[in-house]
Amino acid sequence: MTASKDDFDDIISLFRLYEQKMYHIAYAILHNSFQAEDAVMDAFVRLLEHNYRIEDPESDTSKRLVISVTRSAAIDIYRKNQRAGSKMLLTEDPAMLHAEAHPEPQTHPESNTESIIQGLPSIYYDVMYERYVNEKSISETAVILKISESAVRKRQERALRILRQQREGNREGRRCI
Repeated sequence: MTASKDDFDDIISLFRLYEQKMYHIAYAILHNSFQAEDAVMDAFVRLLEHNYRIEDPESDTSKRLVISVTRSAAIDIYRKNQRAGSKMLLTEDPAMLHAEAHPEPQTHPESNTESIIQGLPSIYYDVMYERYVNEKSISETAVILKISESAVRKRQERALRILRQQREGNREGRRCI
């Protein structure tokens, strides 16, 4: 079944009518502007691919359809993020942060990692020590520290944020000299 020119015109009018609403729905789910834009575009691709019949773009039925498809697209991206969330990006590894700030060769990565995280508050240090020095998984770290896995993830996220801010502070300090 091919989409007619009228179907495309209806989709274009839907886009013009609901683009901002769709973006706000996607952003509320994803909390990331780029991913929210991607979700909006995914929603329109789905609307085009499935040849939804749009009688009146301003009708409540059309609005509900657009909201539903947008929510589904955003949730799919959110789930993809959750699956990828347990896999840490190399740029977020504390040893890599240290390597970027100090390009000298590293002979003992464990001691460097430990020295990087040494200044963190104890609740963050414990998590980072288990995760990066002892190389424990999130679930193993949770059992060792007797906290939930979500608490491990959140503390790790906050510790990495602190380390990034320290790195940015070090870069700013070097630029001023």
